[in-house]
Amino acid sequence: MGAQKVKGKFAAPLLSQGTSDLRYADVLLSNADIKALRATPKTLVPAPGTGKMLEFLSAVVMLKAGTNVLAEATANLAVRYKDGTSVQVSQTIETTGFIDQAADQITYGLAKLDPITARTVAENQPLVLHNLGAGEFTGNAANDALLKVKVAYRVHTF
Repeated sequence: MGAQKVKGKFAAPLLSQGTSDLRYADVLLSNADIKALRATPKTLVPAPGTGKMLEFLSAVVMLKAGTNVLAEATANLAVRYKDGTSVQVSQTIETTGFIDQAADQITYGLAKLDPITARTVAENQPLVLHNLGAGEFTGNAANDALLKVKVAYRVHTF
C-alpha cells in the first residue's frame, strides 16, 4: 500500500473554530516604546468589542539591534490583558540574552497554561506587551533599536 495521491481542497479543522478563526497582528515598537514598556504597555491587539474576548496563542518577538545594546536588570516581558496589572496570558518572555544583544535576535512568547481570570477582566480588553521588571529598559544611546511582535490570537464571542 504506499503513499496515495489525493486531489482536491481540504480544510484544516484545527485552524477554524466556528467564528473564532486564527488571526495575526504585527506591531512595531519604537525605541521609545521599548524603554517605556513598564509604565506604558504597548497594545498588540485592540479590544474586540462588547461580548467578545481575545485568546492569546503565541507571539514571535524580533529585536532589530541598534548601534548600542539595550540594557536590562530584572526586566522580562509578558503579554497581558488591558495593562500592567491585569492577568498574564503568556509565559514570561526572558530578555537576558535577547534584548541586551548587539546582533538581531528572535524569541517566542507562548500561551500561559490556565490564565484563570474573571470574565470582566478578559471581555472587550486588548492584549498588551508589558515589561514585568522593577524598572524600564535602558541603554541604546543611539535610540535606534526596534522590536517587532507578531501575535497569533483568536476572538471568541460570549
